[in-house]
Amino acid sequence: MMSRVTCASIIVVLSLILGLSSATGVAASRLTGPSASASQTTKLDVRLAEQAPGPGLSEASVSGSGDKLYLHPETVVSNADVTFARVVPGDRPATFNVGIMFTSDGSSKMEKATQSHLNKPLAILLNGRVVAAPILRSQIRGSAVITGDFTKTEADAIAAALNPQ
Repeated sequence: MMSRVTCASIIVVLSLILGLSSATGVAASRLTGPSASASQTTKLDVRLAEQAPGPGLSEASVSGSGDKLYLHPETVVSNADVTFARVVPGDRPATFNVGIMFTSDGSSKMEKATQSHLNKPLAILLNGRVVAAPILRSQIRGSAVITGDFTKTEADAIAAALNPQ
């Protein structure tokens, strides 16, 4: 099943608008590498995606599921577009997510890209792996939350690695 990700207007919580099923639990060690520490950078890429193949699109799988999607080659936002990242509580007890605040430029990029991509997937990649691919139900602005039912340790590692050094 695809991961849940939510969206709101100022602090975009991707799972509120996307209405997706159970989250993908992706271990932080698989996101940041086997011997990664918080000081290592996790590469964030957010890309528009499609549910069917097409010219210029590359096939990808959502980690922890058999779901396939087709990625546009351009990155909408990356680490350079992140102001800060922090751990936020998950939807269930003892689960955590990672909140990301975008720069002004990153926020503009997300707003522009998601405005014309409603009802289609948005792929969230960490270190080249698709960890979530929610269907956009509304435009994204300002910030986002990557949900994955992470443990506190996993969410801490991801947030620390996404924060600008």
